[in-house]
Amino acid sequence: MGIRTRFAMKTEYGVRAMFELAAHHGGDAIQSAEIARRERIPGPFLDQVLLILRRAGLIRSVRGPHGGHLLTRSPSEIRLDEVIATLEGPGTETDCASHEDASPYGCILHGVTKQADAAARRVYAAHTLADLLRDQPTGAPVFHGIFKPVPSRPRRAARG
Repeated sequence: MGIRTRFAMKTEYGVRAMFELAAHHGGDAIQSAEIARRERIPGPFLDQVLLILRRAGLIRSVRGPHGGHLLTRSPSEIRLDEVIATLEGPGTETDCASHEDASPYGCILHGVTKQADAAARRVYAAHTLADLLRDQPTGAPVFHGIFKPVPSRPRRAARG
């Protein structure tokens, strides 16, 4: 599995959808149109992502007028690496020495990349959806007055 720090849009949208579902865990099912609106994700693309998450058993769908999507487990039981691996798919692991045109420098880079992927996996595995929701900044900054603060101006030196 080649987990990277930059992800495909499918993965980013899927993680954002999972956060939305985690934030509403324990409540009613959330319709995909509502997730798409809140997260500014194109509806048809979100439907494809939700299908992948459902097939992996991370979410379930509820039919009917109050239907939508729900997490299958508590947000504290769903690790970020699990969500990312589901959406990114299996990585293509190659052996550097098996390439005919492999250079020693390419093999060195390949080895470092494997180490970076393993470190990223450990970091993602150490965080659940619940952990990340707790760390989320809350809302917009609060404005406590009706006037803008006047910027301080540097004082001019006295002329003498």
